[in-house]
Amino acid sequence: MRAFHFVLLAGIAALTGCDIVENPVPSGQQNGGTGATVKRRALLEEFTGHHCNNCPAAHAVAAQLDDLYDEKLILVSLHAAANFNSSFIAPQSNPDGSYATDFRTTEGQAYATNYSVTFLPSGMVNRTPFDNSTVLSSANWASAVDAVVNEDAKADVWISDLVHDAGANTVSATVKVAVLADIAGEHKLTVYLTEDHVIDWQYNSLAADPDVPNYDHRHVFRKTLDGTWGRIAIPASAGVGDTLEFDYTDVPMDPAWNSANCELVAYLYEAASNQVLQAAERKFQP
Repeated sequence: MRAFHFVLLAGIAALTGCDIVENPVPSGQQNGGTGATVKRRALLEEFTGHHCNNCPAAHAVAAQLDDLYDEKLILVSLHAAANFNSSFIAPQSNPDGSYATDFRTTEGQAYATNYSVTFLPSGMVNRTPFDNSTVLSSANWASAVDAVVNEDAKADVWISDLVHDAGANTVSATVKVAVLADIAGEHKLTVYLTEDHVIDWQYNSLAADPDVPNYDHRHVFRKTLDGTWGRIAIPASAGVGDTLEFDYTDVPMDPAWNSANCELVAYLYEAASNQVLQAAERKFQP
């Protein structure tokens, strides 16, 4: 028994081999800085592993919350733990090829180490402490998400342009931040690239045969567009009405990733506390 607790160039639309998302702001997700009341969206960063027997139960909790909160909740799944070589996340060399995929990333490892992720499954909601803990068991995710989405946002974030160049296999984007309340202190912006519906092995104690070869891995973290901790978005302060714009150009992707299932997740966070003020997501293909 295993257990472990873009403003983009004007002519880019004419390039061949590009998948271009036309709608600059997904309906119902962001207000685009119009001044209307905006609530915080919850970013659930789930730490998981393909050989973690209890993780599929936590995946089910995340899926239920996603159905309940819809666009108010953004999910990211990181195969990571403070121990980079943990058997729960490391690839294996089995004769049948099971569990051979290495889902680990340098960024995920940095987050797991920084937040002392010593048990799986676990997760963080906006990297904000809940019941005096930032890293939470799945039993606390619902309450933590509910606390976040009922708060007024100090800023809104949205991905206004997104282009996948299929020929070069790169992604470019423009992310905007609208300041809705005065903000003091350094704040950073990070953009994740995730891939949904990755079919691969998963050890699942809920299944009759726990070694599942065709498990549907959701919202898999692949990389950042701007380094592990992102870029400085607000060096010292920003006032109500400010709109900030950040471009990401020709960021390379792994050819093994299915771009049809990829999306970007952008979030603004306070550098001193690491707490996420606001987050947004946008699929490559709507």
